[in-house]
Amino acid sequence: MLRFLCLAAALVIGGDVRPPLRVIVGGQHPGAVDALPLHVGGRVDRSGDGFRHQWPGIYVEAAFRGSAATLRFDDPINEWRLSVDGSPAVTIDRPGRSDVTIDNLAPGDHRLRIDKMTESTAPARFLGAFVAKGQTLPAPPPRQRQIEFIGDSSMTGYGARADHVDCTQAEVRTTTDTPDAFAALAAQHENADYQINAVSGRGLIRNFDGTAPDGTMAKLWPRRLPVEPAPYQDLAWQPQIVVLKLQADFVGFRPDARWPTLEALVADYAASYGRFLVQLHARYPRAVFILWWFDTSGAPPEQAAMLRNAETRISDAARTAGVRDLLFLPFPATESRGTACHGHYGLEAQRQIADWLVHAIDAHPGFWDGR
Repeated sequence: MLRFLCLAAALVIGGDVRPPLRVIVGGQHPGAVDALPLHVGGRVDRSGDGFRHQWPGIYVEAAFRGSAATLRFDDPINEWRLSVDGSPAVTIDRPGRSDVTIDNLAPGDHRLRIDKMTESTAPARFLGAFVAKGQTLPAPPPRQRQIEFIGDSSMTGYGARADHVDCTQAEVRTTTDTPDAFAALAAQHENADYQINAVSGRGLIRNFDGTAPDGTMAKLWPRRLPVEPAPYQDLAWQPQIVVLKLQADFVGFRPDARWPTLEALVADYAASYGRFLVQLHARYPRAVFILWWFDTSGAPPEQAAMLRNAETRISDAARTAGVRDLLFLPFPATESRGTACHGHYGLEAQRQIADWLVHAIDAHPGFWDGR
């Protein structure tokens, strides 16, 4: 059975009235015979049909001529956001293996974009976009700027649309909003293509509360998909800026055999961070690295000293490897309240954090001169 999602009101722009956008989930548009060229952002697997994905922040852009287009999914997991010509977005929730037809568009040229909003618990697939024969247009070109984010749940917009802290896992899924989280917002402000290589609760060498010890970001980042060991390779992806937020290591810390004290964990963290930056620099030799860092202004003196020593060790490793630039950016945590699911940042706080990051990037315009 067809499921209908309609944008009810006509849109008035520049005095012109647009017809209501209609989105039909299920069933194929009869004229959909030519595949659209696509610009796909985020880390995806292009080795088979379409684009397999699991990392967050996946987005697809295309252009076409005519009154209709069809999107093809094999995705029972994720929620997507669709916009055509900048119109108010329409949600496509867990389309499964189906076609999603956009029609009732005015004649002429159009540009569409879809964004994956959710974190993926498993791989899914986007199989392409199609239009009637002769109505394809070139894909929007890749942007000159590229920025990569490596981190945890705050980058994914975990539960950001929730108005309460105590959320079920179902509520987390329905309120997560990666395109409206700070990483995507900052990248879009800078007109940059982006990857958001983040997994909730994952730290550099230790995860939130010590969970999933074999799934730290140091182990997951090299992968094409988090659940599969195949390495990611894309020679065209050479970000000028890499932003890292890797602090889940210290959340829920309890001494154990590997790290009997906090000092031991900080020392291992610093050494591992240095090695990780060396690995990143080998992949992205002209990139600069921005480290979301700890605000030690109110920390006990011994903890502040430990973190200063960690900075020195990380900086020395990066400098020895030839890293072009490294910026430790202390985050003023007291200025942003976690009002969304499980104490995560809501949409307003996400926008504030995006402004904070943009301000830091714009203060260093030479960061974009990496290529």
